This record gives sequence, structure tokens and C-alpha cells, in this order.
Amino acid sequence: MARKKRVIPATREETRDWLYKSVRSAPRPLPAGRFPLLMRQAEAEGCPHDFVMDVLDEWLNYGYCRLIDPITQDIEITPEGRLFFY
Repeated sequence: MARKKRVIPATREETRDWLYKSVRSAPRPLPAGRFPLLMRQAEAEGCPHDFVMDVLDEWLNYGYCRLIDPITQDIEITPEGRLFFY
């Protein structure tokens, strides 16, 4: 059964929740290349790109993750992030 595409763009809170749940349920430690895939999936689900980038900036500012590839926006979860996500 095909999934329906989201018609109404997601809010900032919905985007934050979607990404949080996706990172939380991803394999541990977060494999390289996984977060860019999650970002593309979030945008396909109706989360605006700006909101996705805002969530990433927020997590970087709080120290939950660090960029390992600034071109693809790939991240690595920090010890503080492990407490937050897991």
C-alpha cells in the first residue's frame, strides 16, 4: 500500500520530532551517511528544508552532535547527544 504524501508542510516542532525519532531509532552508533539520508526523508515527508537545517543548527549549538562532513551535513553523535537521543 502506497503512503500518502503530506500535503501541508510540517511545522518546526513536527520537523524536530520527526528527526529526533528518526535519529533515536537509527542504528547505534549512527552510521556515516545516515543523517543526510534522514534529512532527505524528512523533506520528502513534508518538512521544509529550512526547518530541517534549523533543527541541525540547534543540535550543533547544544553539543548533541558534530559535523563530520560539512558538504553532505553528515553528523556524529557526541556523548551529550547519546544522553539526549538514547
